[in-house]
Amino acid sequence: MKTILRLLTITLLLTSFPFVINAQEEETKLTKKEANNLLAKAEENFENKNYLDALDEFTQLHEFKPSDLYYKLMMGICLTYDPAQKNKAIEVIEQVKITNPEYNILNFYLGKAYAVNYSFDKAVSHFNMFLANISGEDIEMKGIAEQMIKNCSNAKDILSDTIKENIVENIQFPINSQYSEYVPVISADESVMIFTYRGIHSKGAEDVDQSMGSEAYMEDVFVSYKENGAWTTPVSIGDNINTKNHDAAIALSVDGQTLFIYKSENNNMGDIYVSHLSGGSWSRPTKLKGDINSNKSWEGSASLSANGKVLYFASDREGGLGGRDIYKAELQADGSWSNIQNLGPNVNTIYNDDAPFIHPDNKTLYFSSQGHSSIGGYDIFSSVMDEYGGFSSPVNMGYPINTVDDNRYFVMAANGKTGYYSGGGENSIGEEDIFKITTGKIEKPVLALLVGKVYYNDVPIGSSMNLYKQIEGELEGTFKSNSKTGKYVMALTKGNYKIEVELESGEIVSDSVRLDDIVEYIELHKDFRIYSDSNLITHKASSLQDILEAELKKEGKTIDTLFTDNINSEIKLASMDEGRTISLNNILYGFNKSTLRPESSVELDRLIVILKEQDKIKIEISSHTDASRDVEAAKRSFKRKGLVYTKEAHDAKSKAYNQQLSQRRAQSVVDYLIKNGISKDRLVAKGYGEEKPIATNDTEEGRQLNRRTEFKVLGNK
Repeated sequence: MKTILRLLTITLLLTSFPFVINAQEEETKLTKKEANNLLAKAEENFENKNYLDALDEFTQLHEFKPSDLYYKLMMGICLTYDPAQKNKAIEVIEQVKITNPEYNILNFYLGKAYAVNYSFDKAVSHFNMFLANISGEDIEMKGIAEQMIKNCSNAKDILSDTIKENIVENIQFPINSQYSEYVPVISADESVMIFTYRGIHSKGAEDVDQSMGSEAYMEDVFVSYKENGAWTTPVSIGDNINTKNHDAAIALSVDGQTLFIYKSENNNMGDIYVSHLSGGSWSRPTKLKGDINSNKSWEGSASLSANGKVLYFASDREGGLGGRDIYKAELQADGSWSNIQNLGPNVNTIYNDDAPFIHPDNKTLYFSSQGHSSIGGYDIFSSVMDEYGGFSSPVNMGYPINTVDDNRYFVMAANGKTGYYSGGGENSIGEEDIFKITTGKIEKPVLALLVGKVYYNDVPIGSSMNLYKQIEGELEGTFKSNSKTGKYVMALTKGNYKIEVELESGEIVSDSVRLDDIVEYIELHKDFRIYSDSNLITHKASSLQDILEAELKKEGKTIDTLFTDNINSEIKLASMDEGRTISLNNILYGFNKSTLRPESSVELDRLIVILKEQDKIKIEISSHTDASRDVEAAKRSFKRKGLVYTKEAHDAKSKAYNQQLSQRRAQSVVDYLIKNGISKDRLVAKGYGEEKPIATNDTEEGRQLNRRTEFKVLGNK
C-alpha cells in the first residue's frame, strides 16, 4: 500500500509541472477505462515486485500516452529490474529529468540506474545530489541512498580485482528457464540438486492468468540428478511437498535424505519444516519442533551441520542486530531444536543477513548480506569458525561471484571444487537463475567424504548408522542408508571414528577409520555387507579382495587414510607411476637428530601398506631441511674454534651439515621399512639438505614446509 500511495504522489508531482513533448501522441489504442484498469494492474504488480509484468504494462501505457511522464518514469524504474534491458533505464529516466529537473527523487532513481549498469561514479554523483536536496517526503529513501553510495565504493574496489581463478557460469538448460529458479541445495557428493521454482509449471498455475514474470505463481520444489556429469531435466519433488501455497527448498543434509522446507500458510510469516526421504519418496513436511519457528517472525532459510546436530537459520525476530539475522540452534534428545544463539556482530549487521550455508567441513560458513562490504544488494561472504565456536570477520567472495545484483543461497560441494548460488543480472536467462562456480581461489576444505552402500545378502537395504569418536566414545551423529538404494554419505573432519551399522532386524557390523592426519579433501568408498549365513562372509571376502586389488590398480586413487576391522573395506590408492612424489606427513625427529620419534610410525605404517600392495615398485626416500641460519650462534662457534667468521664460510658449513643430517634421517626411514618387511633392494635413501626448497625460508611457515620427508617412485624392480 505504501508503494501505491508513493506512486500516486509521483503522479501528482509530475503532472503539476509544465512540460513540452515534441513527439506526436500516438493513435489511441486503449479506452480510458482500459487504461485505468491497466494502470491499476501495473501498480499492483509493481507493489508485489512482479517487475517484468509491471514493465510490460507501463510500456503499454507509455505507448498509449507518451506525454504522461509518470508512465515513462515507472517504465524506466522497472527497466532497472530487467537483466536484459537495464541499460535502457538510464536513457529513459534521464529524459524524464530533462523535463522535470526540479524533481529530486529522479536523482535517486538515476543513481540506481547507473549503479546497476556499473557506472559507479555517476551513480554516487546522483545519490549525493538526491541527499543534498532531500525533503521530508523523501526521508525514507535517505538510508537506502547512503547504503548504495557505500555499495558503489565497495564495488569499485572489489571489481578492480577480478578473481579470474573463480569461473562463474549460468548452468542454463535444463535447470534454468525464463522464470525463476533459485535456492539450490545439493548433497555433499553433488549427486542431487533440489531447488525452488516459480513459474508456469508451479502447482496451481492453471488458476493464474499467464504472466511474463514469476511473482504471479507460487513456489514449488523441483529436483534434478547428476548423471554422467550432467543434470537431468528437473521434475516436481512430489505432492507430499508441493501444494498450491508457497513451498520452497532451503536446506539439504549432507547425505541428501533430510530436506528443510519453507512454508507460509495460515497467515503466518513463514516457518521451517522438515521432510525425510524414504526410498524414492519424500514424506509430508512437518514443522520443526522447538524454538526456531515463531508466529511473530519470519524464518525462511537454513543449513544443517554435517553431523546433523546444529541448524543455522535466518530470522527477523525481535532482539536481532538488524533486519534478518543468522542464528544457530542445537538438536535435543527429543528431536526438538533449542538453545538459540545469534551468531553475533561479526556475522550480522544492521542490514539483512540471510541464506546461511555451513560447509561439510563444519567450520566454513557462507552467507549473503546487504551489509559488510556488499557491492550491491546481497553479496556472498565467507567466515570461518574458531576453536571456541565464534566466527571470523566475513570476507567478500569477490567478482565474478558477486555482482551489483542480488547474489544469494550459496552452497558448495564437499570437495570444495564447485559451488552453486542464485542470482540475476545480464547473464540470466530468466528473472533468477542458478549459477555454477568452479572454484580456483577459494581455500579447499580438509575433510573425508565417506560414500557407499549397505547390503543385506547382497541386496541394498536401509540401516541406522551410528558414528562415534573413538577416543572420547562420544556419539558424533546418527545417519541412515537409503531403504531403496542402500546409499549413505558421511562427511568426517579430522579425528578417529568408529562406525556401527545396524539393521532393523538387529544385525550389526562395525568398522573404524583413522583421519587424524589428513591435510586435504579425500573421498573414500566403502560398502557394508551383512549376511544372514555367516559361511557366506568368508566366501564373499575373497571376491571383494579381488575387487579391492582391481581398484588399487586404477589411476588417480589415493590412500590418505585406512579402514580397519572390516574385510569389506575399499582403499583408494594414488597412481604409482614412475616419478610420482608423495609427501609423508608427521615424520618427526629429535632436534638436530636423525632418530625417529614414536609418532612417526603412524605415517610409516601407511607407507608399508602401500609398498606391500604395490610390491613391484622401487622408491627413493628423501629428507629435506630448511635453510635457516643462526648467525650469532655461528659466530660464537667460530670464535671458540679460533676461526674468522664469514657469511660464505657459515653458508658452506651449514649446507654440508644439513645435507649430512638429511641423509641420516632418510636412512632412518629406510631402516624402519626394512625392519618391517620391505626388501632393502626396493629402497634408496637420499638426503637433499636445503637444496630443494618448496617455499620461502623467510617465514616460519615456509621453513616448516621445507622441512619434509617424501617418497618418489623410481620404477619397477
